[in-house]
Amino acid sequence: MPFFTPTIKLSTDVMSDLNQFASDHKIPLSRIDFDLISYETYFKGTVDDEWQLLHGKKLFEETTEIELRSSFFLLRQEYQINIREASPHPMLDLYFTIASDKYKSRTVAIIDPKSVIPLKKGVQEWIKESIIRKQLRNGLMIEIFDRSLDQQINRLLIKIQKEGPLSEAYRLPLSEALPPIPPINDSIILHYKQNKKENSLIEGVQPDDLILEYIFPQNGRDGRGCDGQYIMIPEPEVKYKEYLLIDEQAIKSEEDLHSIRFYAKISGFMQRRKGKFTIAQELQIDSASFKKTGSIETGIDKDISLKVKSKISNEDSIGSGVSIDVQKLDVNGTIGGNTKIQACEVTIGAQTHKKSEINVTEIANIHLHRGNLKAKEANIDILEAGKIEADIVRIKQMVGGEIIARTVHIDVLYSNARIIALESITIDQINGEGNNLIIDPQSVNAYHENIAELEMDIRDKTSRLQEHSKEFITRQISFKEKNARIKQFQQRVMDAQKNGVEPLKADTVRVQQYKIEAEALKRTADQLREEDSLLHTLKEQLTKLYNADLHAVITNHSHYSGHDRIIFIDPKTHQEYAISPEGKTTHIRLRQVGDEKKLLLES
Repeated sequence: MPFFTPTIKLSTDVMSDLNQFASDHKIPLSRIDFDLISYETYFKGTVDDEWQLLHGKKLFEETTEIELRSSFFLLRQEYQINIREASPHPMLDLYFTIASDKYKSRTVAIIDPKSVIPLKKGVQEWIKESIIRKQLRNGLMIEIFDRSLDQQINRLLIKIQKEGPLSEAYRLPLSEALPPIPPINDSIILHYKQNKKENSLIEGVQPDDLILEYIFPQNGRDGRGCDGQYIMIPEPEVKYKEYLLIDEQAIKSEEDLHSIRFYAKISGFMQRRKGKFTIAQELQIDSASFKKTGSIETGIDKDISLKVKSKISNEDSIGSGVSIDVQKLDVNGTIGGNTKIQACEVTIGAQTHKKSEINVTEIANIHLHRGNLKAKEANIDILEAGKIEADIVRIKQMVGGEIIARTVHIDVLYSNARIIALESITIDQINGEGNNLIIDPQSVNAYHENIAELEMDIRDKTSRLQEHSKEFITRQISFKEKNARIKQFQQRVMDAQKNGVEPLKADTVRVQQYKIEAEALKRTADQLREEDSLLHTLKEQLTKLYNADLHAVITNHSHYSGHDRIIFIDPKTHQEYAISPEGKTTHIRLRQVGDEKKLLLES
């Protein structure tokens, strides 16, 4: 016996009516189901007084998208259903759920792979009926937003036909109404932070770098869900417009419909002063450490000066392991171990740790140096067991350590130092012993760089001179061939002038062109002589470099103890010429004497 007699009912909310029916008949909801007999769709537009019946399923032909997104547009459906006892389909065993976005503007059926879907006649309609029943149970409108449901079901069946039963959950698109478009709240993008080095205190920028961007607020669009309900979207939030202040002396802007983009006018680092974005070029801090500041790496290509004025005497001004990369660095205190410094100019008022690494493209001024320094020019008060590689080195006091440079000047040299130079070593006073003063061009990087640069320059200029010379010779030959004819024209012009007659214009033009060409040839000849002279000078410089040991000098304005070693090393043969002088010897040079080289001592 059935639980009840099937009942036909007109409904606008199928799920609500099913619940009420089950309650009235005191039976479980799971024991009842329904069939859709028919349905009608009604709408009321912004200009309609009464509900209008939609003929067919083409809602988008009866109205516009603008009206559908309007809160004034109303939409409803009425369904005639036959409520009956639930029973399984004799052929189809379909398990699925309906999922949607939070607005119910898009829906999809997720079909469980345990479903049994037979490839029999009528299966497409069976699946569609199951989907429609599930849509109505979920309060969704049917067919007006299901514009491709038949095609999607057919695609599912083709997949099963080709690949067999489903092996995983299958997503079958059901309906799409009018998804709302969320508003865009105003915002600020800090582009300069995107290129920030990890754990760096400040962010360096260069002219024309994109540093900031203000995104204008943009209105969204209201939508409509697959349940027919209007979806209202709020106005965009505006938070930052009044608070974005820019220093126009340092920052420029460009604007379009979407945003205002701010670009750097000058090099420096980003900073906010009294709420205003600006570009600063000098930063002053008490100390730099991982805990307080992190590393400070903006790059030496940006015009940034860092001053570290330590107030605590027993702490390093730049702590252990910190990396500094700025254009100018001025530190009044000490540099800790394992620090790495890169700058154009450096001033260190105290001392550097023996495990510090300092690279300076221009001038380094250091009070007490114990670490590793590379610079173009180094001025050191005290060098104590540290190492320096530079072009020019000036030391007031040196105790141990090593120098490799083009030229070196030391006021007072103590003991156990190693000094290697390309051109000269000058010492005012030696107050110790065990020092090695070495002229070794091969040990100086600048020597190899200068040779490579000169050799390349000589090759280029030789090739260019040969090419210009060939062109000049060709022009000379052509000019000489014209010479005889030009003399005829010159003579005719002179005769005409002598007889008081106006010379032929063609003769005058030819003579003038001849003079211009003669002057051009003379200028070319002068230019070739200049090029040849320059090439000769470059070759002389290269020859001098090849014999750099013969052009170098070691100068000592005090006395030698006999326990300091003077060494000149031939850059070609690597042969050493050594001596340990004693007494007053002001200049020591290496001289070519016949086929041999000998040390020359001058007092």
